[in-house]
Amino acid sequence: KNGVVEVELTSDGGVPTSWRVLGYRETTDPKSPLIDLASADSGAEPALSLSFEEANFAFPKRPRYELVAADENQAVFRWRSTEAEVVKTITFKPDSYLLDVSVDLKALSSKALTGRPALTWSGVSLPQKDRGFFGFLKQPPDNKVPVYYFDGKVHREADTAKLAPRTDKQGQLMWAGLESRYFIGAVIPRVQGQGLSVEYGAEGLPGQVAGARELFAGAALPSVTAPSGDAVRSLFSAYAGPKEIGQLKGAGVKLEEAIDYGWFTVIAIPILYCLKFFYGLIHNYGVAIILLTIFVKLLLHPINVKSLKSMKAMQQLQPRLKELQKKYADDKQKLNQETMQLFRAHKVNPMGGCLPMLAQFPIYIALYKVLWNSIELYHAPFFWFYRDLSAPDPYLITPILLGLFMVAQQKLMPSTSADPAQQKMMMIMPVMFSVFMLFLPVGLVVYILVNTVMSVAQQWMYNKGIRMRDLVRGKWKPAAA
Repeated sequence: KNGVVEVELTSDGGVPTSWRVLGYRETTDPKSPLIDLASADSGAEPALSLSFEEANFAFPKRPRYELVAADENQAVFRWRSTEAEVVKTITFKPDSYLLDVSVDLKALSSKALTGRPALTWSGVSLPQKDRGFFGFLKQPPDNKVPVYYFDGKVHREADTAKLAPRTDKQGQLMWAGLESRYFIGAVIPRVQGQGLSVEYGAEGLPGQVAGARELFAGAALPSVTAPSGDAVRSLFSAYAGPKEIGQLKGAGVKLEEAIDYGWFTVIAIPILYCLKFFYGLIHNYGVAIILLTIFVKLLLHPINVKSLKSMKAMQQLQPRLKELQKKYADDKQKLNQETMQLFRAHKVNPMGGCLPMLAQFPIYIALYKVLWNSIELYHAPFFWFYRDLSAPDPYLITPILLGLFMVAQQKLMPSTSADPAQQKMMMIMPVMFSVFMLFLPVGLVVYILVNTVMSVAQQWMYNKGIRMRDLVRGKWKPAAA
């Protein structure tokens, strides 16, 4: 026990039978069990299993070790045969999810011993349940999947049903393990260069729930040789805990890239640090999300104003555009020429309303990914009956409010289309969006709700001719021209 994890180890394999992460429970109930990343009840092969690939000596799949020494920081296991001695030492660090695993191979006979030491992390993937009529909208089950940093980028084997029992790929490996949405168990080879391999696979799990699969992923080191009467040491590290960016960075092997921020990581990471900054001020992640959303919205205010101006100009040209459509109904080429001439005469860019929005998309997508993946929101309370920002809204209050404000936004927004069918479709969108929000974490819905409320306020201000500087000065009437 080192302050962040509590681990039980057995000499039957020199592996953990439990790996409880302190401070993280299975539910919001303070009496619920701690998250266990290596439960012996799963039926899978234990985590941190050691093997020797391509070895010229016999080594059991699950050796019975002798416990040589043990305290709260370290456990030393020893296994012997007539020709080999293997010493497996697991060393924990204070207040860290990172640990070291050293493997000493000694040749006890006149024969030199060779083999590739391999260490893996194991777990279980459960079958997907029937997700109902709206199953396509619901978030996928939080199952484990193999993940590894190989040849300069992260690889995920998300479709575990199609995984072979064993895959071995040689290349530049930084780490490999199993991840879920908020937690990861990963093996780190402390040797870099040629000869490293990532190993992963999946097999059926007899005696468990139908469709359950045993997963593993890990690292194999280059071949080592222990001369007769001598020993050779191989070094691994492992990380087993939450996907907290500070802790992951501490491993020094790009383990932080296990957090999936998508294409806009360069934007997402500053957003995450902003979220942490606001949390440091008020110690409530729900309020921190609101402050972050307001900050981003104000930052993008000038771009939004340009978009609103362009949409207003397009709305004012709608009657003229309808006249041109009637006049040149049988001459598409002439219609296009006259339409462009009209736009040029009034200095209106038909894409002016869309381009500013497109410029904002990377920021909003990055913000979405941050809130979706942040361990900080795991079972984080908001206020009153909202006890878990990572779970859907159990009372449907925020999705319904979002739908109402989206309707208000549609009413206030200038229409750039004269097509009645398109206008009706735009009014259906709030209903569809609200249904989608029923299944997303409430932390994400709060972000979208606050963003929409601010968009409604921004649209109202623009329609009334009220500038931001007027609002700051307490003036609620349009400034004189």
